[in-house]
Amino acid sequence: MSDLAAYLGATVLVLLAAGMSAVERRGARRPIRRAGLTFALCEGCSLALLAPGTVHALTRAGAPGLAVIAAGDAVRTAAISFLMLLACALNPRRRLRRRPWGHLAVAVLVQLAMLALLLGARPRLSADGELATAASGRWLLALRVALFAGYALWALAELFLALLPQADLAATRALRWGVRLILTAICAGMLWTLWSYDDIAGMLRTGRQDGSEDVVSNSLGALCAALVATGAVLGRSDATLSATARWFRLCRCYWLLGPLWSALRKAMPYIAFPQAARPRLAGRLRLEFALYRRVIEIHDGRLVLRPYHHPAVSAWVAEIVQTADPRAPEPSDALLEAATIATALENMRRGRRFTDVAEVPTGDSARVLTDLDSEVLWLSRVAWAFSRSPLIPLVMARLREEEG
Repeated sequence: MSDLAAYLGATVLVLLAAGMSAVERRGARRPIRRAGLTFALCEGCSLALLAPGTVHALTRAGAPGLAVIAAGDAVRTAAISFLMLLACALNPRRRLRRRPWGHLAVAVLVQLAMLALLLGARPRLSADGELATAASGRWLLALRVALFAGYALWALAELFLALLPQADLAATRALRWGVRLILTAICAGMLWTLWSYDDIAGMLRTGRQDGSEDVVSNSLGALCAALVATGAVLGRSDATLSATARWFRLCRCYWLLGPLWSALRKAMPYIAFPQAARPRLAGRLRLEFALYRRVIEIHDGRLVLRPYHHPAVSAWVAEIVQTADPRAPEPSDALLEAATIATALENMRRGRRFTDVAEVPTGDSARVLTDLDSEVLWLSRVAWAFSRSPLIPLVMARLREEEG
């Protein structure tokens, strides 16, 4: 289980680094991009290198176990250093953007100190992958773990403070959610770092420490990797998400227009486009063509129905609404248009024409639709009222009463 979590996290981070290096984003600041790419690559490599299966395999192959542990810790410490550089580059307040040379000096000192503490403790790697040392070296190994944990918490806190303002100020919704997921990953990283303090207690108490990562550590590492990758992909895929949302919106509108479109085509089959005019399209283009074809056919049917509009429909709808609830607001334009179409269809079936009505149908006089998408949304509301509103049957009953 520990190996599986470590290797999954490593794979996610290495693939993220490969994707960041393969896709050059216009307008991206190179220091931020390079620091993020190098952090993902180093952290992924350290997860794989410190996995228990990797340590055992390299040890059986003849590699010194302590050298493997030292190399894995060095790569992980380097990842934290690049995380610190990323935090400095992302800080929105210019006066708090420290020059990188100071952080580079701190990174080198931390690497040297961790190596010196490991050599000074003179530990040995047992067959089960644990570091063991004599009583004289316990404090040195405990100090080594505390040094790494403190350095990691510092870097994570700096990055959290740098990204926190962007959670609400990012340009798009997808980017805001991407930042929030990365902030969640930072919190999980802090928990992951704090978990290492059990190594300090174990070392001081028994003189033994897991040389490779345990199940909890590797699971938290895999969680961090998944959150970081998801946040990064979500922040970079705003166009994809917008296209997907648009596709679902078109599907919903196509479904909503169905009852109104079917009623108009049944009453006026001649408004239908000939099948020969249908182009060979696929995917979203095919859906858009079918949807806009319905819109045009509905619009043609509305034009044909103009002589059959009953002049009292608006008054009937308002009267029915007020009778049902005196405090109710005025009926919407979409409801008025739906009632007008429903009564006009009935008048057309009965051959009743009203030649003294205005040219513009009820509800359209103050509405200016500037594009086809606006027409789709408007007709979707009309179609919903036409097929779902309980007022339409009441208006139709009022029409039949007048004829009777």
